[in-house]
Amino acid sequence: IAGQIPDWSGYEYQQPTLNPLTSHNLLYDFTLPVGYTGIGIDHKDGKWWMRGLVGGVNSTRPDAGEKSPMLTFRVDYAKGEFNGWGAAGLFGKAPNFNTGTKTTATMLEVDGYHTRGDLTLQGQVSYGQQKQGAITPDADGNYRDSQWWGLSGLVGYNFTPRLQGLARADYINNSKNGGGL
Repeated sequence: IAGQIPDWSGYEYQQPTLNPLTSHNLLYDFTLPVGYTGIGIDHKDGKWWMRGLVGGVNSTRPDAGEKSPMLTFRVDYAKGEFNGWGAAGLFGKAPNFNTGTKTTATMLEVDGYHTRGDLTLQGQVSYGQQKQGAITPDADGNYRDSQWWGLSGLVGYNFTPRLQGLARADYINNSKNGGGL
């Protein structure tokens, strides 16, 4: 694979027509990257689906002289027809709006789903950190490192083929200097 790839973290799809709600969960909106630009591999083998990419995050091209690309990956396992899990990660340099440069970022995420009959369950746990990614500087004017983690869950039930009830709960803990890509 090569080019611009939408972020593949979490249980929600980026494409609006594949998302049952009009909004995304808080982790999707406030902590995950938008997409990647680079070159990688997309491989399926039985119940496994593995993807990896080297390139840039949240930008269409590298900055002049940039020699530190990021590495991102996604692994999915479909246990059967009705459930499975996935994990995604990002390691490397990501845009930092405080410094106007790219600083080291790390993100890890695990998600899962179970859909059987009328019931749908989906969930996600995420962790991330970024060097000098704090929302506000310390007393000396230096940007501190940011760190965050969060949970998201969705429950859906089809009352009829055309009427589905949905409930979603999200939590982000960014008390250590804020953060999120």
